[in-house]
Amino acid sequence: MKFYLICFFVFVVNIHEIFASTSTKQDSTKTKNQLLAYPVVFYLPETRWGFGGAGLYTFRFKGESKNTNPSQFQFAVSYTQNKQVLVTFPFELYLHDNTWKFKGDLNYFEYLYKFYGTGIHSLESDKEFFFAKYPRIRLDVLRRYKSFFTGIRLRYDRMKITESGPLLSSGNYTGQNGGNISGLGFLCQWDKRDFIYNPTKGFYLDAEVFINDRWVGSDFCYRRFSLDFAKYTRLAKDHTIALQVINSHNIGNPIFYDLIFFGSPRVMRGYQDRRFLDKNMLVFQSEYRFPIYKRLNGVTFLSTGTVASQYDDLFSNPYKISYGAGLRYILNKKDRVRLRLDYGLTPSEGNAFYLTVNDAF
Repeated sequence: MKFYLICFFVFVVNIHEIFASTSTKQDSTKTKNQLLAYPVVFYLPETRWGFGGAGLYTFRFKGESKNTNPSQFQFAVSYTQNKQVLVTFPFELYLHDNTWKFKGDLNYFEYLYKFYGTGIHSLESDKEFFFAKYPRIRLDVLRRYKSFFTGIRLRYDRMKITESGPLLSSGNYTGQNGGNISGLGFLCQWDKRDFIYNPTKGFYLDAEVFINDRWVGSDFCYRRFSLDFAKYTRLAKDHTIALQVINSHNIGNPIFYDLIFFGSPRVMRGYQDRRFLDKNMLVFQSEYRFPIYKRLNGVTFLSTGTVASQYDDLFSNPYKISYGAGLRYILNKKDRVRLRLDYGLTPSEGNAFYLTVNDAF
């Protein structure tokens, strides 16, 4: 097992009126804000012992109806024995009766990352590590038109790679010493889900055109086109089938770290972080979500996907498979916010645990 989750403890505090949740003409009932926080202790060979805390705050701004989408701040802060630092502050905010959506994260990392080379034929035995320091800023600003959101995406990474192995240092990879990643994207989202954090029916479509270029401060020039589609079907009360397709395509010469990859808490769970990466990716994912007892729910999942340097090769390359199961603990019944624990497996490359909040898709 590559990751050992030692312990976690959760406590939930209902906080009323921190953001002055008040009644509206349509809603005379005050909505509860909710804070979740938990310490995390872990051990990895590349980090040794790591300690930190994580959590989220779910709320609605003053004057927003209880029928609007809830806003959410998350946080995770960790420090390891090898003097590595991970600080992340994701957020998703809804304003003016869901008319405006602001989504992004503020991060800072000093961390040892795994690198296997590129392509679907990269070998686990080629694994090496590189150490990177960088801040990361991401922001989506979207406006709603009925079920559609349109807007822009901003991204900035200032990466400095201070240590790397012979594979990355070979000179065959763009940006092997780091550099600035700065870009501007154009987004369109079609959202027909009944709930944003744990849908039971409907669908969600996210289409993106993203530009990294020198005129927006990037050291690298490339374009990315991405499509993410998810469909949710309710079989019975609290029984749901969720299906997802992700297709991404890069044109140009991206820094190796911004190649499209799978192996994460959201995409192809079970593979190690950033296990397979390249210019193009096609992934299919499925989940069956079901009740167990009171606030405790379960899931099973199955995923398959591939990466390629040429787009056409996505349809002839071999596909990898991952599968597994997980538990969900309902933190907020109304907004369907959940604590997520997943165990993912692969046919030949081991397994991985994930502890986080909200569903994978």
